[in-house]
Amino acid sequence: MNVKKLHTALLEELFGPIFLRILQQDHTLRIVHLMDKERISRTLGIVRFRNTEHPLIAAAHGRITAGELLGKTLVDGGIPYTKDLMFQCGVCLPEWVKRDFKTDQKHSVANYSQISIRNGAPGQSFLYAEIFEIIPPEIIHLIPKPPLTHLTPEEDRAELLGFAGITVALKDTE
Repeated sequence: MNVKKLHTALLEELFGPIFLRILQQDHTLRIVHLMDKERISRTLGIVRFRNTEHPLIAAAHGRITAGELLGKTLVDGGIPYTKDLMFQCGVCLPEWVKRDFKTDQKHSVANYSQISIRNGAPGQSFLYAEIFEIIPPEIIHLIPKPPLTHLTPEEDRAELLGFAGITVALKDTE
């Protein structure tokens, strides 16, 4: 199991209970807000699901697409996974995100991660999901940074941001 703290657990330590507000979802794409009890979004998550039919993940994937939190579902189901925080990029915040973050800042950062499911023998795994977690500007300093910061995502990853109307910022947002 991944020994790193879940993003949701970190948010709960900071803001209390966190719940999910699904903005868009189907079998391969999910756009959600992780909201606190004051209904302030503490993260906008954009998830592209990959290998969802594998027997190790199929049942949990059904619960996730039924509205459960992704990380907690993996942990509660005892699914052997790793979440690799790959890079961070600057993003422009559209008005609707600024409103849900309760910020007037125009830019923030998005952390890109990949979740892989371990499949049997050591070193064998498959990609389950790619995630961009857009962090509100006011809490950037509280969220772990990936090893590579301020990269420009490749076209297919930038497309993932585009599903939520998020664009890459052309300036350093730190």
